[in-house]
Amino acid sequence: MSAELGGAYPANLLPELTALAEENISFSNTELYGGAKQITGTGWTAAAMVNQHMGIPLLIPIDGNSYGNSNAFLPGGYALGDILKDEGYNQMLMVGSDATFGGRRFLYEQHGDYEIKDYGTAAADGIIEEGYRVWWGFEDTRLFAYAKQEILKCAAQDEPFNFTMLTADTHHVGGYVCELCKNDFPEQYANVIACSDRQVAAFVAWIRQQDFYENTTIVIVGDHLSMDSGFFTEFGMDPDYERTTLNIIINPAVAADPATTKNRQFATFDLFPTTLAALGATWEGDRLNLGTNLFSGAHTLVEEFGFENVDDELKQKSDFYTDALLSD
Repeated sequence: MSAELGGAYPANLLPELTALAEENISFSNTELYGGAKQITGTGWTAAAMVNQHMGIPLLIPIDGNSYGNSNAFLPGGYALGDILKDEGYNQMLMVGSDATFGGRRFLYEQHGDYEIKDYGTAAADGIIEEGYRVWWGFEDTRLFAYAKQEILKCAAQDEPFNFTMLTADTHHVGGYVCELCKNDFPEQYANVIACSDRQVAAFVAWIRQQDFYENTTIVIVGDHLSMDSGFFTEFGMDPDYERTTLNIIINPAVAADPATTKNRQFATFDLFPTTLAALGATWEGDRLNLGTNLFSGAHTLVEEFGFENVDDELKQKSDFYTDALLSD
């Protein structure tokens, strides 16, 4: 976003998402638009998904994307998918790459029995031609078409559903230039970001036109900070600017006090109880695992103890984490 909105780019690359944030709920670390700080154990996609779905960082003594290639992905954890499965939800995860990468398949299959739709299923389901491959697998334009097809199938069933998807055109350096991208900005990555903004907004508009929308909550989140560090240097971002990850919650089952949405200091794991609260779930207290329900207005761990202190503690070895969460 642009500086007057809380960002750092000369122009606003996210006008559609800005409008959605303004019209709905978006928690910020400032008076303007902002989001969650990236804390230890959240800085890659699978880790961010663990945080958002389980309320804990992914702390492992190996390369993060090497974890999960087994039958035990955080077997001691209890995730959003576990809760919704217990409540009778049908669940699906959709990605435009191989879901096995980074352990994502194991996370979602073992914590909620999700049906997985990814690069491996796209050809059989008529989304791509056999052998087609670009970027990570296939681009977001096809992913959104795939999502619409599968969401309508989910909605046609009697049970409630949870559909989780991961876009990727903006994920790596430079981004993926698709057929919908324009050339409005001097940097390729800026044009890809702007294109993603339009595609996400169009997808949300489509959901809002469906019969199931009235009883459906939409949660839009960034997973981690952009990997294209050169982009920020290229356009001259203030080195003191603090980058955060986006969050927008549309049609929640609970109202938010405007006083609780601004000047919040929070981490990715706070989105776990916040998402559950947005779905209408209630429980004793304001926290689940390390996360705090931002709707409640209660202090997060980062607000209570400071970002640096919490981050330092997460870097320490934890016997509890090893014994209770990593061990089967």
